[in-house]
Amino acid sequence: MSPPHNSTPEAAKPSTILIVDDAKLNRELLRLHLSKHGHRFLFAENGRQATQVLAAHPEVDLILLDLVMPDMDGFAFLQWRKAQGEAQAIPVIVNSSLDDFDSIARALTMDSYDYFTKPLNPSDLEIVLPLKIKNAVSARRLMAETRRQNEVMRAELEMAARYQQFLLPRQVSLKGARVAHLFQPCSDVGGDYFDFFETAAGQLGLLAADVSGHGVAAAMTASIVKALLPGYLERMASPAAAFRALNADLLRLTQEDAFVTSVAVLYDPRAGRLTWSLAGHPSPLFIPAGAAPLPLAMDSVFLGAFENDNPLACFEESILTVQPGDRLVLYTDGLTEAPGAQGGFYGLARVQQLLERCRRQSIAELRESLWDDLNDFVRGDFPDDVAFILVEF
Repeated sequence: MSPPHNSTPEAAKPSTILIVDDAKLNRELLRLHLSKHGHRFLFAENGRQATQVLAAHPEVDLILLDLVMPDMDGFAFLQWRKAQGEAQAIPVIVNSSLDDFDSIARALTMDSYDYFTKPLNPSDLEIVLPLKIKNAVSARRLMAETRRQNEVMRAELEMAARYQQFLLPRQVSLKGARVAHLFQPCSDVGGDYFDFFETAAGQLGLLAADVSGHGVAAAMTASIVKALLPGYLERMASPAAAFRALNADLLRLTQEDAFVTSVAVLYDPRAGRLTWSLAGHPSPLFIPAGAAPLPLAMDSVFLGAFENDNPLACFEESILTVQPGDRLVLYTDGLTEAPGAQGGFYGLARVQQLLERCRRQSIAELRESLWDDLNDFVRGDFPDDVAFILVEF
């Protein structure tokens, strides 16, 4: 929505200057010389009055401050200002008769913007001081606008993070399998997505996806995947066919640089049959009961890169027979590519070693072991989203 026609851009508004000086002549002299630059003025005779003026006038852009004043002098005012959130952001230019090094250094170390000694010479009054005021006000307004934009962005990210919770699976009890999962975004919102659900035909659908990039744009693309891919997988009963349908949608609905990797699995508990397909995604790990974990490797292209009639857009699927006690791990590359505090990446080999070492644990216990080991390896913030699903048939 466009701003009202009578609104004034922040940078174009006249600045409001608070002159704090116990001498009326000094206040009038500053007002007389600075009024030609379009400023508006407020006045205080000492620091205590200045605190009251600031409480009533938050629009003050700059303070011209004397140091030698009764009741509350300039140093006491500067000390008070350091503890005030809003007042601390208002630049202060000191204009004082104190010209000794200690006084000047003390005022400047108390976050004063600049220091002028009285009496001001004509050059200071006509050129230097107005220029200093202009620069100080511009810097204050730029900082205020930056804070405002950051607050708006923070609110939008919080809203997007709440919305992204709808991407997470709601179902906790599934026929024919036990499931444990984890999703850890690297920021407020992420581009990883995973899901598991029962189809109307009694099959178990398992999905994981990773959208290129991070933040709100990646989360919105992930929401498109969430809205479309489960329905395609259930209706078509074919992971490869579901990928072809989603690929066409991504090319139509998203930006050219929005790419998605994904793995889709359908499990038929009655036949013990696992049908799966990859789209540029890390291979699932299959853990046969009593045998070592192994990747179900398959070369594939990611989604959103080529039209379906392009020979490179080839999405294939494979079938695997599973037995009770077999396990499957789906994950995004935020797991294997997590950087260690001592260098290197977490890596697929470490995942396989942990799965082998903890194979006697329940799925829920294994989830905690994997997450604890990953955190111990990284020992800090994660640069990418982390998502994984652990399944026991």
